[in-house]
Amino acid sequence: MRIGIIRGDLPGPIHLTDLEAVSQYNPPTEPRGQERAIGRPTTAKLDAVLANAVTGAGAIIQGSDISGSFPLTIVAATSDTLKVRTSATGAFSTVTIAAAAYASITTLLAAINKALTGTGVVAVQGTGSGSRVALEGPHGASTYVETATVANSAYTLLGLTATSRTMPTSAAFITALNPVNGTLNVSTTAINAVGTSTNSNAISLVPTARGTQKAIADAIAPQFVETSTVIDSYLVGMINEYRSASYNPDSRRTPSLGAGAAISVVQDDGSTAFSASLPVISSVTHNSPNSGDITIAGTGLGSYDLKETVVKVATVNGKLNKRLDQVVIERAGGSVNPTAIVIPASLLPNLVTATTAQVQVRQRATAPHA
Repeated sequence: MRIGIIRGDLPGPIHLTDLEAVSQYNPPTEPRGQERAIGRPTTAKLDAVLANAVTGAGAIIQGSDISGSFPLTIVAATSDTLKVRTSATGAFSTVTIAAAAYASITTLLAAINKALTGTGVVAVQGTGSGSRVALEGPHGASTYVETATVANSAYTLLGLTATSRTMPTSAAFITALNPVNGTLNVSTTAINAVGTSTNSNAISLVPTARGTQKAIADAIAPQFVETSTVIDSYLVGMINEYRSASYNPDSRRTPSLGAGAAISVVQDDGSTAFSASLPVISSVTHNSPNSGDITIAGTGLGSYDLKETVVKVATVNGKLNKRLDQVVIERAGGSVNPTAIVIPASLLPNLVTATTAQVQVRQRATAPHA
């Protein structure tokens, strides 16, 4: 799941203190402690993401597919020149690509980058089908790249045109993806769509494998592994409190900040609302599947990542006096899963009639059901 702060009037970050403080039981495979403070995304945080040397991105001019042109021949003084700059008011750099017949996009990009050395512009493989040359400016928000008309240009051969692109500002990303009191959406589709005019779909031209989209999503709505502890918090703990429409940061304030959800919780895709439910018993059946057994049907009955389900059974006067842990049920030949629990007769020697049962998974308990 991902959690994003959707209120802009909170005096500070919220601190989720009911999550794992450390890895709980298997450090090599389980997530490290997930307890953390979460605040509204800031332009400084997004600036750092976009400027990152590895996962960041700059404005990109992308060419059309030229895969059918290889081997592609750059001809000296005819189709070997590029004119670029990284500022709308800066000086242009005119560079010459070495004349040769290039067998692949890889060798072509290497030659273009050798020519572009020192200009602040790099050539990368573009996104989409086929082979595309893309010219990228320095990484960062509001960065710029421009190609200009020049004699003996290589633009036609490279599928490029004389144009400019500007990376949107960090504020533009925040406004589009997590507007105050709006809808949180940090899906790759939404991130790729940020920008207008010469900013149009700036991040869509960045290969997903680079990790830019994920880094932006993480900066706005951090991701949490859906352990039992996190599910508990979502259903009955702090995450539940903060996502409640009746949440009030401090009712003692004058004027009060007012009630309203502080966070939005979405699935890992960044846009689909996250959902989970408390365990519910729909039926308790005696002598099923075998004589003396009890089958409990419902939803959310099974533990997720640990064997944490507990069943309480009334064997005398309707009182829930018999406690059975999941490991005990399974060792006796029974089973526990999210939709059904089977308790073998051997664990209920004094039970002679249909009974009342209650299921508890960590902090999540059903109502007693007969």
